[in-house]
Amino acid sequence: MSVRYGLDGQVAVITGAANGFGLAVAQRLADEGARLVLVDRDADGLRAAAEKLGGLAVVADVSQESEVDGYVQEAVNAHGRIDLFFNNAGIEGRMAPMTELSVEDFDRVWRVNGRGVFMGLRAVLKVMKPQGSGVIVNTASMAAIKGAATFSPYIASKHAVLGLTKSAALEGAPYGIRINCVAPGHFDTRMGRDLTHQINPDDPDGVFRAVSESVPYGKRYGTAAEVANVVLWLFSDESEYVSGALHLIDGALNAG
Repeated sequence: MSVRYGLDGQVAVITGAANGFGLAVAQRLADEGARLVLVDRDADGLRAAAEKLGGLAVVADVSQESEVDGYVQEAVNAHGRIDLFFNNAGIEGRMAPMTELSVEDFDRVWRVNGRGVFMGLRAVLKVMKPQGSGVIVNTASMAAIKGAATFSPYIASKHAVLGLTKSAALEGAPYGIRINCVAPGHFDTRMGRDLTHQINPDDPDGVFRAVSESVPYGKRYGTAAEVANVVLWLFSDESEYVSGALHLIDGALNAG
């Protein structure tokens, strides 16, 4: 039975809601009785999520300024406010050495993971500041605290999410707004499986097994539900004094 965090009736906007972490968080928020605004560019996946969980479904590309402002406005039009924002949508991009990447390879990742997070923060803070309340959780990654060869656009974008989180937390604090980010390690999601294929298309299962063995806690990939557990705590009053922080969810992988 899930923990009750007192989020009944709160308006929650979730980007990347059609699958992975977004869908898992949306499920938990639905269980809590929150009023959902589900955002994704995957219209079919979004429709399925909305049919299962209820709430307002908004098809939007977070890399487009007008569409970001649009999903925020639709949430306000429907509910008059935004209490919770899971600023989660992201892509992995292509893995290759810098010398083999195009500028467009970089820009494609940056438009979603960097600019998209910034534009989401900007639009939602404009709603939350007059309210004098609100909680935002951004999705970073363990890539926000380390480098990785052949993964530079993603690494750069997630470092940016951490910096945006800290800056936004300072701007939001005088208005009673808390802002944190979660930093997942290796998770068994669509993105996680795509990376195993990119690393070794001939033996992605072998990559999966090797990565699992590298995780100190449990020798396994995490589940999206385990990220949702942390996000729900950050949304709740139990984390009242927590803001501007990065929360690793990685089975102790980066503890050494």
